[in-house]
Amino acid sequence: MLVFTGILTAFAGGLLGLVIAHIAEKESRQTIAIVVGSSLGLAIGVGYESMQQNRERETD
Repeated sequence: MLVFTGILTAFAGGLLGLVIAHIAEKESRQTIAIVVGSSLGLAIGVGYESMQQNRERETD
């Protein structure tokens, strides 16, 4: 589940980075925005899902 959540949020972060790069109209920074958005999305998604799984384990 961690991997799936990480991949989905990385995809969403990459799309957000692409949108931001398009709005800013800086073609030279497009790849940087996508990589940073994907990396942040992956980190946030995996962190959130691991906290959720930890809560479920504590309640059992």
